[in-house]
This record gives sequence, structure tokens and C-alpha cells, in this order.
Amino acid sequence: MRNKQRLLRILRYLYENTDENHPVKTSELVEMFSDQNAHARRKTIQDDIRILEKEGYDIETIRSYYYAYYMRSREFELPELKLLIDAVSSSRFITKDKSEELIEKLSGLASKYQAEKLVRHIYTAERLKPGNENIYYIVDQIVDAINEEKKVAFKYFDYTPKKEKVLRRGGEDYIVSPYGLIWDDNHYYMIGYFDHKERITTFRVDRVSTLGVIDEPAIPRPDDFDINDYAQSRVNMFSGELQEVVLQCENEMMKSVIDQFGEDVESEPVNRDFFRATVKANVSQTFFAWVFRFNGRIWIHGPADVREQYREMLQRLQDQLPL
Repeated sequence: MRNKQRLLRILRYLYENTDENHPVKTSELVEMFSDQNAHARRKTIQDDIRILEKEGYDIETIRSYYYAYYMRSREFELPELKLLIDAVSSSRFITKDKSEELIEKLSGLASKYQAEKLVRHIYTAERLKPGNENIYYIVDQIVDAINEEKKVAFKYFDYTPKKEKVLRRGGEDYIVSPYGLIWDDNHYYMIGYFDHKERITTFRVDRVSTLGVIDEPAIPRPDDFDINDYAQSRVNMFSGELQEVVLQCENEMMKSVIDQFGEDVESEPVNRDFFRATVKANVSQTFFAWVFRFNGRIWIHGPADVREQYREMLQRLQDQLPL
């Protein structure tokens, strides 16, 4: 067996089979090579491991009446892998099959013993997953289009009451100059200039199908357009008229206001119990639903026309309730 091949086998074995609680003895490595119809002496293996250490691999040598070794650190520590795996597992834009595939790859970055802990760690709850298997690749194509400053063409769908997919605009392609991707409320959103509407629009990526990059230069992003500001002003990414709205809130609600609109939100105390926050929001049913969820602990102080729209929505809801 050539020296390079032996080094690679030792490195792979240490990476896959050892950690702090599972070192491997020199004699066991000798036996491993014997089982593979190869030959390696104790001194040869010790020299090989020293070479790997000099090349930067973090291998711990245990010196007692025998020598043993284990891979002390890897690209990702166990807590980091747990964090990444939880993110993949809970992500609603990654399908169940793709989640399992990614989790298996991430688990391969740990020893086989640590991987067992990771597998037990992730299956803690059932989480909703999308049915659009192509999301993973659509995101990649959108990023390519942004980097290449090209437009994308895709079809966009809704659901019928029978849960059947139906294409919007009669199946006509949407032509968009993508500017960025936003992760919000467990969904990916693409922000870009929509040719048909002649304005910047938001699209949920899990509702996109058959996307492709087309050989047409993208409409340049306006110099004064800030994606972070745009995202914060769109409650759950639904369109509506962007307006300045004053919210009156109980003091305990500041965390919810910051979660939605950021730490730079303009605010001032009203009295010892309440404060007012001035936010930029898309005035829509989704924005009103966000206000409604706080059961009166946040309400719209102004402007008057936005208060009236909110009151009318509540009245319609009341009128629709069955007796």
C-alpha cells in the first residue's frame, strides 16, 4: 500500500470512528490494515499520525502503556451541528426528503457515535413541510440570477378549495429582476422588479415553479432601495399601501414591536403604562391581523383613515359570524 493511500485511510478512520470518548489504539489500526489485506507496523502508523498533525489535523494522542488517538476537533463542533440540523429540520421551505438528505450529510461531519446523538436530537416533533421539491434548486437559481444580474422567468401558483394547484395569470410567465431573498415567518421570499406591474414586488418561493434564468439584463435595483427596510415594512410580505402608522402600545409590547419593525423603530412614552411607535407598514388585511392578534394591547392611533379601515374590517368580520 502506498504511503498516501495509508495516510488517507488513517485520516478517514479517525474522522468517522473516533472522538474524545472513543479513541482508537495503535494495535487496532494495525488490525484494520490487516483486515484490508494491507500491512502497517506500529511505528509506521505513529509516524503517519505525526505527519497528519503537522498538516494541521487536530488529532489527540493518548500516551500510556499503549498509544491511542482520536479526532479532537472538526470543521463543526457538536453544538454547531445540532444548531444547523435543527434549522434544517424545522425549515418549512425544505421538503421532508431533502431535509433527511441534508441531515444525513451534516451528521457525516461528526463521528459515528456523535451522529447517533444528532439523529435522536432532531426527531423531537412533527413539522409541516412543503410539497414543492424544487424549492431547494429554485433558491440556487435565484441567487445565480442575482449574481449574474439577469432576469428570471417562472410560473406562480395558488390553491383551489380542493387543494389543487392552479397557475396564476392563466399560466403566463412572470418575468422578474430579482434583488434579494428574505427569510420571514418560516418562508423564503424573493424580492424583485416585476415587469408586468412595473414595480418592486414580493413572491413566496414555495409558490414558484419551473423557474429559469433568462438571457436578459435585469432592471437595476434603485440606488435608494434598501432590502432590509423594505422587508421590515412588509408585515409577513403581503402587499398593500406603504404608510406611516402610529401604534399605541402597552409597555410590555415593545418586544413585539421590535420583533416586527426592528430596534430603530421611532417610539415615545405616553404615560407610565403606554408608549407610541411610529412605523412604516403596508396597510393591508395582514397588517390589521398582526395588530388584532394582540387583543387590544396594541392598537392603531393614527392616521384616521387607517383606523377607519381597521374598524371596517372588524365590522365585516363581526357581520360574517354565524348567529
